[in-house]
Amino acid sequence: MDYKISEELQKKLDNINWESLNEKYGINKDYVYSNPSIASQLAYGQPTDLIPARNNEFSGMVSLRAYPVQDSPEWKVKVITMEQEKTRHDTLTLYNQPLPDRVRDALVAKTDWIGNDGKKKYGMANANAGEPVNLTIDGREQQFLVSIHQPTNTVMGMSVDQVKAHLFDKDGNVRGRGMYGVQFTPEQARGLAEGHAVRLDGCRNKEGQTFSCYVQFDAAQRQVVACHPAWLKEAQKTGTDLGLGQQNKQEKKPLKEVKQEKKKAAQVKR
Repeated sequence: MDYKISEELQKKLDNINWESLNEKYGINKDYVYSNPSIASQLAYGQPTDLIPARNNEFSGMVSLRAYPVQDSPEWKVKVITMEQEKTRHDTLTLYNQPLPDRVRDALVAKTDWIGNDGKKKYGMANANAGEPVNLTIDGREQQFLVSIHQPTNTVMGMSVDQVKAHLFDKDGNVRGRGMYGVQFTPEQARGLAEGHAVRLDGCRNKEGQTFSCYVQFDAAQRQVVACHPAWLKEAQKTGTDLGLGQQNKQEKKPLKEVKQEKKKAAQVKR
């Protein structure tokens, strides 16, 4: 069968025991290999988009995450099932350790913004909790960035050391990563490793339009993504989208002025 993915991705994914995965969950190799985005996520250690799975006890949508096993040529695959949506009434845990309330509140916060298509979007305000949390793993305290994997509502973490290794090389230099045609500066990369929302200016979309946006490291997706902190809504009210869309330079009149104009118009009609 001719697949839609590159030979490089196929070589990585061939380390998975597809026969076992098919027997346990009805997930076959051809389905994954014919979906480039899912194959790429799986090959690079990210939780995948939702795919159908089934066995004698379960039938539904799941996410997959693959990772190498030390001293073994075979990759292990974790099957992540969907959980109930998290709220501020829940106690969130990672590695069976409770997370601070402020971390929970940041993870479940939602907001709205104007997307690339000009339409209003609604979703998670932050890609991570905005700060590292201290967890004890194998008797050693480590710092983690914590995010919610939105397709499955699963709390996931990535150690700050791993995040730094993603953004910096062994000599401490930025690896040249970036978004929307803008490479991260050392200051921006350090801010991302600390969980902050970092502003990028001079970004360009496919139409060549420039825009500004905020990005944050997503510990679940294991990469930097666009985010929409709740305070960006104030920027939207002034007519400027600092989220994913291009800058809208149309100035909006203050609400008080709009009301006065409507009142005058009504008086004229009388």
